[in-house]
Amino acid sequence: MEIGLDAGHNFSQVKCEIKESVDPASNPTHKMTSDEYFERIAPSQDRWDIVFIDGLHHAEQVSRDIKNSLKHLTENGSIVLHDCNPVTELHQRVPRASGHWNGDVWKAVADYRSVGGRCLVVNTDEGLGWIHHSLPSPKPFEVEYTYQALEKNRQLYLGLVDSVEETPDVTE
Repeated sequence: MEIGLDAGHNFSQVKCEIKESVDPASNPTHKMTSDEYFERIAPSQDRWDIVFIDGLHHAEQVSRDIKNSLKHLTENGSIVLHDCNPVTELHQRVPRASGHWNGDVWKAVADYRSVGGRCLVVNTDEGLGWIHHSLPSPKPFEVEYTYQALEKNRQLYLGLVDSVEETPDVTE
């Protein structure tokens, strides 16, 4: 399942038996918001092995997409999030203030991790978040929602790793 299709470049490259997408714009499988999808359609759908969240880059929406996606994962399923690690303060402003934009996705990741959510961010492609039950659960912490706090606490807030080789093995 892909939330936020945009032009469909990622979606078109996925080779699997069953794939779906949701986006209120572009040309997805389900032309609606992810909130509408999870309310109206997802309860009757099969569970997903992987959900890619790359929709509205506002922390509140990303948090809802995480919460809703977790309810629809298979036992060993994963959630992948895009744009979790903005490199400048301008890139994370909401509303959008520049052509290149991550939004404040990092805040949703920090929120999830701050209550023990099993998530890390690989430091590639503007930060790829990964949520999986096998990842370590961080101890609870307080989040300060400023870019300056992110700069000081990237490791804590994002569980930042430099490569996938640093991620735990989830094949067990």
